[in-house]
Amino acid sequence: MSGAKYDYIFQVLRHRIESGEYEFQSLLPSENVLATDFSCTRNTVRKALALLASQGHIQPMQGRGIQVIHRRRTSPPQHPSAFLLGGIESLKEAASRNGVGVRTRMLSLDEGTVDADLADRSGMREGADILTVRRVRTLDGVPLIIDTNVFLRSVVPRLTRQVVESSIYSHLEHELGVTVSSATRIVTVEPSTEEDRSLLRLDGTGCVVVVTSSTFDSAGVLFEHTISRHSAVGFEFHTTAQRLPPAL
Repeated sequence: MSGAKYDYIFQVLRHRIESGEYEFQSLLPSENVLATDFSCTRNTVRKALALLASQGHIQPMQGRGIQVIHRRRTSPPQHPSAFLLGGIESLKEAASRNGVGVRTRMLSLDEGTVDADLADRSGMREGADILTVRRVRTLDGVPLIIDTNVFLRSVVPRLTRQVVESSIYSHLEHELGVTVSSATRIVTVEPSTEEDRSLLRLDGTGCVVVVTSSTFDSAGVLFEHTISRHSAVGFEFHTTAQRLPPAL
């Protein structure tokens, strides 16, 4: 088994929840039972459970246990473009989770530096060396997303068409050893451009959903800035919300 033990436990438990083995509103086995089942410490189990909670699969309840709050789909998803707004996953991972086919076509791959405008928009240091990748993402044969990804070359020194059209995140994590840690996101609705209309299936809608992300590695380096332009056709985002403390 490669990778962190808690990630393996997270993957196993997520599969059990999404497959219905652990049913909606049922309780998971206790931390002690899970630690015994997976031959690990309770702290390792807690890390896996924290990931499940962050993706809206479970909810810890004081004194009662850990409840499953994920509802399993009983039919194929109506929206192939269904993503976790509160989680970080590659399109390949999201497509696998949704049971849809994915294909990526690279539009361009360019070297450059961060100019003043990009520095202001992204938070990256002006003058830093970057790679800029533009791609069209097709789900179940329907072109639904245009991605523009900017990577710091100090973290991602080189990319190839094969990597770009397969999985950049798999390359980052398994080949370059990058630990993707967190991301901030802004979601807006904007008028569609001529490029949007020529590359995406919009079905007559005059707008696209734009998701702007800044992604950090485990060292706190802002290594990626992405603008994803999503067709409103089959668009769906999921997140988990928690009650904030009331304002004083």
